Amino acid sequence: MSINTKNYDLSLIAKKPWIFLIIIGLGGILLRLYHFPFDIPVFGDAVAYFWYANDISILGKFPEGHVTQTLGTTPTNNGWPGILSIFFSLLNSNNFLDYINLQRLVTVSFSVLTIIPIYLLTKKFLEKPYAILCAAIFIFSPRIIENSLLGITEPLFILLLVSSVLLFLNDKKYLIFCSFAIVALSSLIRYEGLLILVPFTIIFFLRFKIKKITVLNYFIIIGIILIIISPMIAIRIDTTGNDGLVTHILSGPQYYVNQNTENDGIIFHFLEKGSFFLLKNLIYVSIPMFFIFIPYGIFELFRNRNHEKITLISFGVAFLFPAFYAASRGFEETRYLFILYPIFCLMAGYTIRKIDRKINRTNLLFYATLACVIICSVISTDFMINDYYDNDKEFYLIAKDIHQLTTTVNRDYEGLMFLMWTDDEINERFPLLYSELGKDLNTHTNIVSLGKNTKNNFENLNDYLEYSKTQKMTHLILNGYNLDTKFLQEIFNNEKDYPYLNKIYDSSELGFTNHVKIFQIDYEKFSDSKK
Repeated sequence: MSINTKNYDLSLIAKKPWIFLIIIGLGGILLRLYHFPFDIPVFGDAVAYFWYANDISILGKFPEGHVTQTLGTTPTNNGWPGILSIFFSLLNSNNFLDYINLQRLVTVSFSVLTIIPIYLLTKKFLEKPYAILCAAIFIFSPRIIENSLLGITEPLFILLLVSSVLLFLNDKKYLIFCSFAIVALSSLIRYEGLLILVPFTIIFFLRFKIKKITVLNYFIIIGIILIIISPMIAIRIDTTGNDGLVTHILSGPQYYVNQNTENDGIIFHFLEKGSFFLLKNLIYVSIPMFFIFIPYGIFELFRNRNHEKITLISFGVAFLFPAFYAASRGFEETRYLFILYPIFCLMAGYTIRKIDRKINRTNLLFYATLACVIICSVISTDFMINDYYDNDKEFYLIAKDIHQLTTTVNRDYEGLMFLMWTDDEINERFPLLYSELGKDLNTHTNIVSLGKNTKNNFENLNDYLEYSKTQKMTHLILNGYNLDTKFLQEIFNNEKDYPYLNKIYDSSELGFTNHVKIFQIDYEKFSDSKK
């Protein structure tokens, strides 16, 4: 695709774009390191990836039957922990936080490296200065910065898929073959990567026509894909019982069919719910960087369509499906939409170029836009991340107190995510296998499964405590919310009305912003109170 270069000043920006790209990359690294939570463990999916990678690095193979309290099963996306385990094996430390920080540093590195394929991709549609701005908008996007610090799959997934699109748009056949190979690799990180094979295949035959040589080339492509994914499929079947690719893609439609069989007409409910939350999430992820740029960007992307624009449009549509599926089931995970950010960046580039052609001041607009992007990023990221990690650090410190004071924790306490990292074994014996936690030292805090989001959910305090007694739960931990359980909130606000609950800890007395109380349960007094 030829680019008209007459409409902008061929200055240093255009002559030496890599200098600006390196400067932008360094700025992105520094901003991430400034917010880097060096003393806070990971949580959520990152915990499962951490322990799986840790076990692989210790055993030298993918473990069978690996489960964590986070997922309750072996992570399906074992490509990411497999890669992470290579980095873990290079680190010689007995401090688990060193490995967690390495996990975050790796995702930060992948996130920053993504500006290279984004620059090269957008340069196919825009002049160099605008392509540089597209890369800057991506690397300074607050949500991309935040996501890169979580230690999960998106940074590598986005890097691979943007690279695959970049290579697919090339005219050289061997680079197109490489694009399919990278798609195969991306599917090992997140199974949704396979979705892009559908539009890639259609566009491949539209570009090169259905001829003998084209069909032969496509069979070679399929062979390359199978060579890449087959070993991991075999490992997954051996360790988890399923391939983690086709089974997961088919599980979405199967879920809708099963739900519709049980509840006639529920498909319309899914469509309505999915559409609403998908639109809501799209608006949310477009703020603050993209919202004003997208309308004209959409117009420009759909205008004068060629195979390059059709490829990008198809790419975006393909990845709306998993986002819609998650939204229809009530999972408001905005990170499903981060894969669309490269397209958002191109839309922003289109809008900036349109403005520049109106004022005809490329240098001024370039530096002004870059300054605005950085300032907006610094302010937004500071607002989003600082409070976020300050809150997490408090919960981590409170978790240490909980570990010292109790041996049981009620499942409906939201600060559970950091509790496992307070276990004495991790500090004393790391590195160790996840399955070894709690085996040799009697220090592991027992989580009692009761309350909302468990099968042991109760409508009143009496039934709640009667069950907790059978589970030998000694303490009740409350933070004023506890999954919006009303009778637990009543205790938190009126503790003196419950003489069988003896408060032994109050985080507000220690200066914490997060208010957590620990009550020791006196079951004899509780029994007497019911007489």
